[in-house]
Amino acid sequence: AQLTAAASGIPGGVRPCVTVRGRPAHPNGSNGEGLRRRGFSEERIKHLRRAYTVLYRSGLRLQEAVERLRAVAAGSEDVAPLVAFLEEGTRSIVR
Repeated sequence: AQLTAAASGIPGGVRPCVTVRGRPAHPNGSNGEGLRRRGFSEERIKHLRRAYTVLYRSGLRLQEAVERLRAVAAGSEDVAPLVAFLEEGTRSIVR
């Protein structure tokens, strides 16, 4: 469930549950409203937002962020697919 702003140029993959905007596109936040509509609890959304912070706001290189996300994934079934998405990706992601 990604959300993009009009006329965004997206040069790489957008991870699930992220909103992007700009040209070129850059992460704008987590799609919390979309997650709520799909029945995610506030606790689950909190875990995904924490993962977003690690990936996009921590200043870590991608591999370092993935390592840190593995630890977060141990406590959240929703973060594990994100780690798999990042590890198995064949193209770059929007950061």
